[in-house]
Amino acid sequence: MNKSRRLLVSMIVISSATLSTPLASADQKISPPNSSSSDAASAYKAALEKFRMDQKNFVDALKIYDAARRSINKTFKESVEKALSESKNFAAPGQTQLQKRLSSAAKQSAVIAATAVRDAAIEALGPAPIPPTPPAKAPRMEKGKKSQPSATPSPSSN
Repeated sequence: MNKSRRLLVSMIVISSATLSTPLASADQKISPPNSSSSDAASAYKAALEKFRMDQKNFVDALKIYDAARRSINKTFKESVEKALSESKNFAAPGQTQLQKRLSSAAKQSAVIAATAVRDAAIEALGPAPIPPTPPAKAPRMEKGKKSQPSATPSPSSN
């Protein structure tokens, strides 16, 4: 019985020594320097700076494109208004039905011609500028995980 008791005590001592080592090492908060995260952060900053420049270029190109579109639409509007005013000028109270139809057809053909000119000018202008895509967000820096307190049973009064 004495031999089994010694064996039991030695097993308890060995097991308690191995169980307490990970708990003691878990308290140490040594984190190796993470150089890859700093590289990723600098790469993100460079991509963000490029995005800002692309965004500025996009805004400038969009202003130029919108100014050209406004000019085209202004010319179209002037052409349509001219066709409508000419149609009203030629309308006389004593016109025959044929004369009314001819002036209406002339007005429609002038509007159709102005529309064709506008559409061709817009097509020649090309597509609108496409906004740049923002860079992917920088990866989060991993912080050392806080060790959770071990769930030891609290002494309770039974």
